[in-house]
Amino acid sequence: MSHRMTTFVFVIYAYKGILMAFGAFLAWETRHVSIPALNDSKYVGMSVYNVVLMCIMGAAISFVLSDQQDVSFIIISFFIIFCTTATLCLVFVPKVSSLPL
Repeated sequence: MSHRMTTFVFVIYAYKGILMAFGAFLAWETRHVSIPALNDSKYVGMSVYNVVLMCIMGAAISFVLSDQQDVSFIIISFFIIFCTTATLCLVFVPKVSSLPL
């Protein structure tokens, strides 16, 4: 393990946190778009909330389970798969379900 690992991880988390805050800001600012086909900021906001929640839980669990690499890998892999699947479903399922048959 590197001597500067804590600094590296902090910088990565800060960078990703800034990107998440910017995504939440964009979703908040575009919530009243007048074009109905583009007004999915509610779902984008829920996706951002989902990602933030999963990132916080995943980071906390990875620090707690740093000694048990196998369990930590399985849990974080589950968080990643769940988070990406939920985000894709929140963004695209309402659009696909509104298509005429």
